[in-house]
Amino acid sequence: MPSKRIREMTPEELAFAPDDIAIAWNFVRIRESLGLTQAKAAEMGGTTVGYVGKIETAAVSFGTRAQQKWSRLLAVDRTEFLRRPEAGIAVIGAVTEKGTVTSQHEVEHVPPLADRDGENTICLKVATDALHPHLRKDSYLYAVTVLISAIRNDNLVIYAEEGELGSIKEAEWLADGKIVLKGLGRGSTITKDASELPMVRKVVFICM
Repeated sequence: MPSKRIREMTPEELAFAPDDIAIAWNFVRIRESLGLTQAKAAEMGGTTVGYVGKIETAAVSFGTRAQQKWSRLLAVDRTEFLRRPEAGIAVIGAVTEKGTVTSQHEVEHVPPLADRDGENTICLKVATDALHPHLRKDSYLYAVTVLISAIRNDNLVIYAEEGELGSIKEAEWLADGKIVLKGLGRGSTITKDASELPMVRKVVFICM
C-alpha cells in the first residue's frame, strides 16, 4: 500500500486498520511534523531511504525494538506509533436533570452527521431520564449554529445567558415576533425578542 494512500486514510478507516497500517500512518505523521524528509530520517536512523519508504508503506515489520529506536531518534513516546486519530465528533458535555448543559471530563467520540460540517457541530449526551418524552437517557444531541429565523415552533435549542450554564429549551414563536424558550423538565422558561438572539444552537439530530 503506497504511503500516499495511507496518508489519505480517514480517521474512521484508521480506527479499524491493522497495527502495521497505523504504525505507517504515524511514522509519516511524526516525520512530517518534524519537517524531516525521508532522506533526512534515513540519515538519522543510519539506514536507507528505501527502508524508510517501506516503513511508511507497511512493507516491513516495525516491532518493539524498531519502535524503541525510532522513538529515541524522533524524540517521541513509543506509543505514538500506535496512536489512532480521533474519529467522529467529540461529545463535549452532558444534559442534566434540569436540562442544563455541563462540560464532560471524559470525552468520547460519536459518528458525525453525514451532511454536516463536523467543525460546526457539537454533541451532548443526555445523563438523565427526567427529560422524557423530549429526551431519553444516554441519547446524543447533535446541534449546529443557525440564524434565529431558521428556528421553528417545537425546535429544541441550546440557550445560555452570559456567564451561565447553557440549557435545552423548546422554542415557540409569539405573534409579536418574540420567541419563548421553554425549559425542559424543571428548567426555566424565558421570552426574548428575536433581535436579541441573532444566532442560536439548534438541535438537529437526536441519536437514541
